[in-house]
Amino acid sequence: MYTIMKASRMEVFDNRALRLTPAQVQARTGCTHIMNGWVFNKKFQPCDDCIVAGKVLSKSKYKDWGLGCDLDGPPIMSTDRTLTWFTSAVPILKDGKKLARDLTPDVARPAERTAVGWMKNGRVLLWCDRAILTREQLQDKLLDIGCVDGLMFDGGGSTQGIFPGGKVTSIRKVATLLCFWEALEPNEREGERPMVEINAYSKKKDGGKKLSSNFAVKEFACGDGTDTVFVAPRLVMVLQSIRSHFGKAVTIHSGYRTPPYNTKVGGVSNSQHTYGTAADISVKGVSVADVAAYARSIMPDWGGVGIYSKKGFVHVDVRETRADWTE
Repeated sequence: MYTIMKASRMEVFDNRALRLTPAQVQARTGCTHIMNGWVFNKKFQPCDDCIVAGKVLSKSKYKDWGLGCDLDGPPIMSTDRTLTWFTSAVPILKDGKKLARDLTPDVARPAERTAVGWMKNGRVLLWCDRAILTREQLQDKLLDIGCVDGLMFDGGGSTQGIFPGGKVTSIRKVATLLCFWEALEPNEREGERPMVEINAYSKKKDGGKKLSSNFAVKEFACGDGTDTVFVAPRLVMVLQSIRSHFGKAVTIHSGYRTPPYNTKVGGVSNSQHTYGTAADISVKGVSVADVAAYARSIMPDWGGVGIYSKKGFVHVDVRETRADWTE
């Protein structure tokens, strides 16, 4: 299992005294992603260099690459021991090339693996998987995914973590855990208010009103419970075309948003959702790529189409100009 994220920050959690599970640490810290940290000894002390909130837990004579983060900024692959959070690791990729180094038998053996990698676009890959891999096999996996830098952490029975898409569990407690926070991203490009017809409805009075053969007002209502619902007829037309083309149910995950709710969920300013001209949708049994391709085919020169493969939906809006993006 792996995930690719835009990380806003990370911390190394000192688990020596508490000996919590990843789920307990996640609940305690509020992090969005978590997995086990570096190797520890029989006394439950981390090996090599480890710094937690500026406090040095352990030191080493080696000054190898590790995972670090300052108070402000995303996690980086670094040798800087003055960072607020830092933990040593086994460097396996640098600048798109495999790194070779002598490893202890315990680390060199084929095992379940935990790793952190960096993509060219700055996104962070978190790898936490039960697959039995050698270091070289893990290097190949990360390179195939598109990593240019990479660090390998403790593995075997210590492999454990929780990502939004799943989890890997173990009864073993580990001395340190790596906590990551995903950066909130705008879920669409900004755009000016479209010069199209936009109708206002009452969710309470008009919720069951059919706007087309397969869509009703209530499906476009704001997630904060606001009674007013703005919907552009042209948007309904596009969604009905998608529904008719695939012949399968279309789920609207987000339709109209009030400005405060749009801000709350991390939407961009001037979001098309705030005008009633956008919807985030999925089609049962149809891939995100296929939905996006058909949406673009019926709006060749206008409208916004955003692909969110990891989240499983397509953003569709009816702005006058064409806009395309991928998460």
